[in-house]
Amino acid sequence: MIVYKIYKFKNFEEIHQDFFNKLLEALKQQNYLSPNIDEIIFTDDLAGEIERFSANQNEQNKLTRTREYFAIGKTINHEGKKKIFFDALYVNVFFENSPQIFIEHLLEVYAEDIVSINYKVPDKFNSYTPLAEVVEIFFTQWATKVVTNDLVKLLAIPHKNIRSDVKIFVDAFKRNIRKSHYNNQADIAIGRFWIESITEVDYFIRKCLDVKFDNGSFTNLQEFSEIIPQLLSEIEIQTQNLLKKENIIFTNMKQHVLEILNKCSIELLDENRMNVHIIETPKKIFKNNLVDTEPRIVAFIDILGFSAIIEEYDSNIYSNILNELHDTLEMAIKTSIENKTDLKDKTDLKENLEYRMFSDCICLSLPYIEFENDFHIQFLSLANIVNVYQLFMMQKGFFVRGGISMGSFYADKNMIFSGGLVNAYKLEQSAIYPVIAIDQTVLERLKKNYLENTKDLFYENIILYSDSKPEIKFLDPFDVLDKSIMYLDHIQSTFDDLIKTNEKDKDDPISGMTSSFLKLTNTLTRPIYEFAKSQMKPQNINLVKEKILEEVNNQLNKYNEILSQKNPDCQEYKEAEKIIIKHEHLKTLTEWSIGKTDSSLFKYYKFT
Repeated sequence: MIVYKIYKFKNFEEIHQDFFNKLLEALKQQNYLSPNIDEIIFTDDLAGEIERFSANQNEQNKLTRTREYFAIGKTINHEGKKKIFFDALYVNVFFENSPQIFIEHLLEVYAEDIVSINYKVPDKFNSYTPLAEVVEIFFTQWATKVVTNDLVKLLAIPHKNIRSDVKIFVDAFKRNIRKSHYNNQADIAIGRFWIESITEVDYFIRKCLDVKFDNGSFTNLQEFSEIIPQLLSEIEIQTQNLLKKENIIFTNMKQHVLEILNKCSIELLDENRMNVHIIETPKKIFKNNLVDTEPRIVAFIDILGFSAIIEEYDSNIYSNILNELHDTLEMAIKTSIENKTDLKDKTDLKENLEYRMFSDCICLSLPYIEFENDFHIQFLSLANIVNVYQLFMMQKGFFVRGGISMGSFYADKNMIFSGGLVNAYKLEQSAIYPVIAIDQTVLERLKKNYLENTKDLFYENIILYSDSKPEIKFLDPFDVLDKSIMYLDHIQSTFDDLIKTNEKDKDDPISGMTSSFLKLTNTLTRPIYEFAKSQMKPQNINLVKEKILEEVNNQLNKYNEILSQKNPDCQEYKEAEKIIIKHEHLKTLTEWSIGKTDSSLFKYYKFT
């Protein structure tokens, strides 16, 4: 019955044959060995062995693997017979818990026989199976766990508490549920989403039963602290009804499953058929209480010449640089949020923007979902903040360089863990000039349904590249400034459209009141709009650019003076040369934006 498929460990079968045969014989003598077991397979390639077997039988069986937990044993049902696979790396004579794991796994198969004799239901379901029937199917496995625990107690098997804390299973469950939400947004397949989600609930409940029977801690159940203990107690009660051949009542179990789903932002609108409503965007699911990455657009910004800035602040008691650096970032964020005309986008930005300033570096990020034009909206929101910040900084004589990329991201008050941040940092390092470079992966993602996804989003002419370095695509630092009139017109036209929309329904008293209020507000804001627009003339906008050009020239004069005074072989001379190259680029770019130099030096990147 025991088969060894060992590929790396020498003499494994010789060492273990008597050990496991004696354990098997002990169960046979007690009549606790299921006659349905076909083979018990020990292998040092558990996942591979299961995949090979499943492929040969045209079945789908995979080993459970999560970040916190991986299975070391698995039972596969095949044509009424059961094959049990054990991972020889962990179930062996050298691991003290091996006898317990081996015996309890075989007892669980025997317990399943007991349950199936007393309770017969289908073992499969689909997306159209009513929830009550799904719970009845799951109950077979839940009851099997209870019966197995009873058998372990009955046999007085030496038992060590292996599963000491429920937290690893709570975290794995939440992570997998959120991943399913993100995948569903990318590819709307609600049937598959429902199957994945309800299957995760079943697996989570089974693991909670394991922890309970191991006397493990339930203090980390988090959102499920009230639901799970009640559900587990109900499962035990109904299992006793099953063994006594009394009526099994599923009402409470089904209700608890619905409560778990609700905590996962899943609402079942009709229990008799698959009619799923997703309550919240994946961005909000388990927000701030799950240690896991999510997909984000990430900006990394480096403040150039930071050592000199610190030196000035430390040596000059009148310096206000620290306040300026802090306030500039806060002001850029506030300005960008206030300029949002779409209430949903504004709320999204407020709730989901993550930003940290550490030393001379800034990290900003926004999550995105693969749904409609969300990626395009989030990129533009982040780009606007970065753009405004860069513009504010240049006017103060501070210059920055950065990169915007995309990838995994997690942050709390103590740490940042992010593949996206690593990508953005590498991009910033390669950008050379004081620009905010855009990763090629981001550009390619923005091309996706570009015209459809960027309608009314002011995406035209936001990214530049130069003839000298065409591989570096970067944000136009003057974009927000040059489009200020367009933004102002858009805000006012949105307001005007709102008035017209409310005026159409004159019979509705609420719409009439809203329209009157908007008109009154318009009489107050219109003069402000007209005045602001009158100030945003090209010549006035160029005055801001001239101020920035003056700051750039000041830096160039400063470092050219160093070149004139230092030996070309010294480190200070070489550093000054590098800084001059960066500022020369910024000077040329600013002059180009004003119209003072060859218009072909820079070109706008075209998405189509």
